[in-house]
Amino acid sequence: MAKEKLIRVKIKKNKYTKNQKKEAKIKILVYLICLLVSFASGLLIGTKMKIRKNNPKKINRININKKLDINSFTTYSQYLEDFILYCIFYDIENGFYIDVGANDPNHISVSKYFYLNGWHGINIEPLPDMYQKLLNHRNRDINLNMGAGEKDDILSLYRQGVCSTLNKMYSSNKTPVMNITVHPMSKICKMHVPKNEEIQFCKIDVEGYEKYVLLGYDFENYRPKVFCIESTKPGTAIPNYDQWENILFQNGYALGFNYSINRFYYDTKVDYLKARFLNLENYIRDYKNRKKD
Repeated sequence: MAKEKLIRVKIKKNKYTKNQKKEAKIKILVYLICLLVSFASGLLIGTKMKIRKNNPKKINRININKKLDINSFTTYSQYLEDFILYCIFYDIENGFYIDVGANDPNHISVSKYFYLNGWHGINIEPLPDMYQKLLNHRNRDINLNMGAGEKDDILSLYRQGVCSTLNKMYSSNKTPVMNITVHPMSKICKMHVPKNEEIQFCKIDVEGYEKYVLLGYDFENYRPKVFCIESTKPGTAIPNYDQWENILFQNGYALGFNYSINRFYYDTKVDYLKARFLNLENYIRDYKNRKKD
């Protein structure tokens, strides 16, 4: 009788051990499946993050229902720069601009119209009195009391009428007003352009220092759709764009329009821009005729 009981116990023990091994195998298999799924998910997420990093989502502010309205437009600039830019970006709401050489925020300002209509941006102005005006009138903007150039530097600032320049050759007063801090646009944009922000336009009016502003740009990561640049020697109608225009061409921009002392260049990577320049002469004519009436 004792032997029979012993045999039965052994049989039960062997059966239990067999089930344990089976369960252990199942657990290992489930663990491996979970590990594989986790690895695949991580790989997929990593790929998505890489795609997002290389192709960041841009803020889309196009209002497809908004139409070009010449009759209600009010210009604040000297040579219809704001009107021309309006004709290009009339359907953009809450856009972003960069105004290099912003000067007075109200008098002959290229960016004032856009600011009054909900846009915001960066104003770069080295003259302390004009900078203070910007602080008083542009509280939604980022206002910087500095110059823009090819690299970080400390340079002499000269008066050029009511404006200023870092190019002594174009100054009417050869005695510098002061020394100012200068940073390249690459650094300024990296520090102050909001993440994933689209830059609609960059206006550059720096009295003969345009070349060095463009040399300091990071065209790969910060690409204004349109550049509006003063293209004559300060105080004259003599063209000087041959000194810097090639920088834009080499970085994928094309000349869209030339009016008075300014030239407008557009990013060839943005499909719709070229067509926006086609009727500008007609728009300007109609706007001027409307003002006469």
